[in-house]
Amino acid sequence: MHKQFLERFIALVKPYHKITANIVSFIGKKISLFFQKYFTSWWQIILTLVFAIVFLYYPLGGWVIHNIDTSTYKAQTNDGRLGTIDTISHLINREVHHKLWTPNLPFIFPSYFLDNMPSFQLGLMSAITTTAKAFDVIPLISASDAARANLKEGIELLQYPGEIWLFSSQNSLLPAPSSNTQYKKGRKKLNNFNREIAGNKVSIDKNAQNLSLFLYIIKKDINKNINNLEKHIRENNRSFFDFKADNEFYFTQGKLYSYSQILKSLGNDFKNVLIKHDIYTPWTSMLKSLEQASKLNPSIIRNADTNSSFAPNHLITINYYATRALNRLNSIINKLDISTDTQL
Repeated sequence: MHKQFLERFIALVKPYHKITANIVSFIGKKISLFFQKYFTSWWQIILTLVFAIVFLYYPLGGWVIHNIDTSTYKAQTNDGRLGTIDTISHLINREVHHKLWTPNLPFIFPSYFLDNMPSFQLGLMSAITTTAKAFDVIPLISASDAARANLKEGIELLQYPGEIWLFSSQNSLLPAPSSNTQYKKGRKKLNNFNREIAGNKVSIDKNAQNLSLFLYIIKKDINKNINNLEKHIRENNRSFFDFKADNEFYFTQGKLYSYSQILKSLGNDFKNVLIKHDIYTPWTSMLKSLEQASKLNPSIIRNADTNSSFAPNHLITINYYATRALNRLNSIINKLDISTDTQL
């Protein structure tokens, strides 16, 4: 049966095989004639290749690869999983599966000269790692050993440096796992932990105290970023060219975007706490500030003198939205802490 099918298939494609071979031969001859006519020396070929690499491969390739995604995601929690972990899983999957993880790519890739997208991805992953570590601080109720192991291993994998491709900076002679490979493994571990939650093998008490603890950890990270950005502005805004301004801007934007998605899902996970303690309005305002920071899209990032009447300072702008979000976080945490103390 299979032999007859194979014989019929060969008989069917045989005529087309000859036609294809003729077409390839014809195109090859045309290309050969073109090179013989217009390229009379190896120097011409080398210069043409250099021109193509410098002015076509890197610019066009970088333009094609460049993709800063600030779209909104709705967590899938119908089966009992936590929306916060589902959102983290989605963001990791998007950046390392559906797009290129650019911070670790070497010079052979056209994205090597990109810095905005790599900085954005590193900021995004930084927020994801901080949130994942918060789950290890929150008390877990009746957690199985497998659930705890998945969580701890997932956190450890997500803390892996983002710039490693094949070799580590600590030992450039020995191969090392790539950053995206480690993040894929970390995502798998967190998904396993989330399935344990859906299967009631581990649970997290969705009360005001745990939400306050989550927010405090995130608040510290945002506050640290604000302070670092303020320091960069103070030390570099009088420079005519601040070549690191765009790195700082997009790292901050990636972090704030990531938190906008994570906190939106965290609010849904702790929805009853938001309603009970009347913090829905400041919560919405906080998310709005993070969203506004995520949507900033200037053509050129400037860190101009703060007294300038003509040049903008985009680092101050994004820091303004980060500070607004931080103020809302502080008010929410204070309100949750007061409520918890009253109950105690």
